Amino acid sequence: MTRHVLSMVLRNVPGALARVVVLFSSRGVDVESLSLDPTERGDVSRMDVVVGLPAGRSPDQLVKQLSRLVDVKSVVAVADSARNQIGA
Repeated sequence: MTRHVLSMVLRNVPGALARVVVLFSSRGVDVESLSLDPTERGDVSRMDVVVGLPAGRSPDQLVKQLSRLVDVKSVVAVADSARNQIGA
């Protein structure tokens, strides 16, 4: 498994986190850590998640799939250099 950090802005509505987790589960993604905090706006939250993907699998497809969820406002895979700075 290779580790990847994803950062996303998620609507702050019931079931939003569950839909993200179901997507991870159905695609065999291992969630290593997850942090979810409300933003100042209140209607959205920021979610940072460290995921494990099978060797050779890029996070790009996962980012595309997450961005199709209605509750996900934006999602990016954090670059390796930035990941090293945050200690992931």
